[in-house]
Amino acid sequence: MSTSQPTSGELLAELAGYGSDEPLRLAQVARALGVSDETARREVHSGRLPSYRVGTGRGTIRIEREAFRAYLRARGIPHGRAALTG
Repeated sequence: MSTSQPTSGELLAELAGYGSDEPLRLAQVARALGVSDETARREVHSGRLPSYRVGTGRGTIRIEREAFRAYLRARGIPHGRAALTG
């Protein structure tokens, strides 16, 4: 039984895909983009990647899927044909 991890391209297509409204976690976005969590965090803090926080205190960062799709489109990052279906 193979339990291989999806490639960053496959993950991009899945996370940017239509069919789920569940917000994304910062670590998911970072992994899909192939960058560190800190790099993804800088994109959030700069305002280039819209997000919100959930919880008390510092909370955790969440990114709406549509905001992630818009971020990808604005930067010309292809996220696969599968992401455009559904």
